Amino acid sequence: MLAFITKFKYKVLYYCFIFNAVTGCYNNTKNNVEITLENKDSIAILINQSCEKDIDLKTRKEKLLLAYILAENEREDSIKNKKFLKIAYRAYMLNDSTLFKQVNHDANSLSKKIKDTSGLAETHWNYGEFFKDKEIMDSAYYHYYEASKHYSSINYDYYHGKMLFNMAFVQGRVKDYTASEKLIFQAISKFKGLNKYLSLYRCYNHLGIVFNELEEFDKAIFYHNEALSYLKKVKNKKTYKERSFNDLSLVYGRQKNYNVAIMYLDKSLKNDSLIFKDINLYARLIDNRAYYKFLNGDSTNVLEVFNRSLKIRDSLNNISGITIVKLHLAKFHAMCHDTLKATHNAKEAYELAKEIDNNRDKLASLKLLSKLDKVNSNKFLNEYILLADSLQYQERKIRNKFARIRFETDEYFEETQRLSEQKMWILLVSFFVIFILSLLYYIIRQQSKNKELIFEQNQQKSNEEIYSLILKQQTKLEEGRLQERNRISEDLHDGVLGKLFGTRMGFGFLNIKGDDNTLQKFKSHIMDIQQVEKEIRMISHKLKNEILSSKLDFRSIMEDLVKKQSKISGFQYTINNSQNINWDEIDEKVKISLYRIIQEALQNINKHAKATKVDLDFRIINKILKFTIKDDGIGFNVEKKKKGIGLKNIQSRVQKFDGNYGINSIINNGTIITIMITV
Repeated sequence: MLAFITKFKYKVLYYCFIFNAVTGCYNNTKNNVEITLENKDSIAILINQSCEKDIDLKTRKEKLLLAYILAENEREDSIKNKKFLKIAYRAYMLNDSTLFKQVNHDANSLSKKIKDTSGLAETHWNYGEFFKDKEIMDSAYYHYYEASKHYSSINYDYYHGKMLFNMAFVQGRVKDYTASEKLIFQAISKFKGLNKYLSLYRCYNHLGIVFNELEEFDKAIFYHNEALSYLKKVKNKKTYKERSFNDLSLVYGRQKNYNVAIMYLDKSLKNDSLIFKDINLYARLIDNRAYYKFLNGDSTNVLEVFNRSLKIRDSLNNISGITIVKLHLAKFHAMCHDTLKATHNAKEAYELAKEIDNNRDKLASLKLLSKLDKVNSNKFLNEYILLADSLQYQERKIRNKFARIRFETDEYFEETQRLSEQKMWILLVSFFVIFILSLLYYIIRQQSKNKELIFEQNQQKSNEEIYSLILKQQTKLEEGRLQERNRISEDLHDGVLGKLFGTRMGFGFLNIKGDDNTLQKFKSHIMDIQQVEKEIRMISHKLKNEILSSKLDFRSIMEDLVKKQSKISGFQYTINNSQNINWDEIDEKVKISLYRIIQEALQNINKHAKATKVDLDFRIINKILKFTIKDDGIGFNVEKKKKGIGLKNIQSRVQKFDGNYGINSIINNGTIITIMITV
């Protein structure tokens, strides 16, 4: 019947709005929008206008009501339900209880009809928020629980976690701390998997508050700090950090560690923009700081700060905040032995707490009055005891209700756990099958890699053998060339030169007669033969002196390698080869390994170093071959790169000859590789 009357009232209002729109009586000069049933955007426009802060509250509520009336005419149920949910939320935000309850009820019924689990969960969430604001905690808990079931059934882990947090918050308010803690940890497990850092911050902060109430201060401090660690990962921090510092100050305050409590409040007040962002929080912080300062035995400017906080809270009509300041003032005046002012402030605090039905502050003010007002002490004490007993009974009653709901919740979670275990077994079996297949694939792949590795090793061995043969061949060729040059030199010197000399001498002893011209030509030919002798002697000496020993062969191969590698990245190079190195006497295996080491080092320089200059130095000191290669590249972290296959290969080659290997690299200052091998 009540629903019918409410529906009828809205229909009447609908026609009133239409009439006013037609006659022009209802006109918003800032947002003049034609509102008709044919205009499909009208509902969205009205909802948006209901959010505009420059429109008075009454007008915003009227626009939202009109949006609801228009939404009822939507033919598509799914679209209608979405509009109902938006309107219900806006009605809740505007504190329009009548419209909220009607629209949320319609959304709930329609969600059931069209089997919209998400919509059904949202309506229960809305009810939970509504009843929490009204301090009807058992109803709030019930609706949060219903919402959590629906969100869980459709695997909306984030919203499921939020409902668990809300349930934990409600249980904390009625001092059911054990159950609150249990639910918070369930919410944390949801949020951690989703990396919802702000939600994790709120969970851990709530745990800090819970353990503070349980007087487990070490745990409270731990969880508050854990909350702050997650807050660092949140982009828009707002004033959460300052609130956490305030909560930490409350923990230390209850421990009577006032210096640390004041330190955290000072950290919060360092935010100069706090007074603009959240003046209510600012008032709370300066009030708490003044209170702890006073409890710490320092009353300097305390009264002035209390009055400033009181003025701010009074301007905000924050009755709860005003009550706390009054209690602080009462304690301050009592400490200053001004019983009259202390009693006056305590009585005002009591009246304000009664006005907003704040039982916590009522108890605090009654307890204070029983100590201050000696005449009415028994009266206030009895009232305090009665109220405390009544609250204890109510809290126990509500906790029993929660226990019944939790019983249903446990059954629900058991079923969920059973399904989860079933899924887990499926996952485990699937994982095992995948693991076996992956293992088989890995074994096959590894066998293939091993074959490739063996092939590469054999190829490398063959390359080294080929290189050794090339060196030997080049050595033999060089020896042959050397022998041939010696033979030609000797033949020219001992054979041809001797014969020419003999011939010239023979011609010299001949008694040639003739005219002067003929004799002159004869002498000229004798001198030509002598000149030929000189040229042959010079050629013979050159052939004898320009001998290229086999030691130049390895050096030339090495220089050719460096030259080719330098062209890749364009670095300049120098090669210092000590004169006392006779490469012909050095073992071929050492030269092969040294060649490979130089090759590996130059490849690393080209790939990574970005070097412009490379220096190679070869020396033999006390039968120890010392090789150094230095570049001016970008360098690297030696500890991180030690496991690189290139460096391992170099080290392995050096260790074959019981040699020493060292590497020194500095970021942006190049790299030096030093190798020492006994030869």
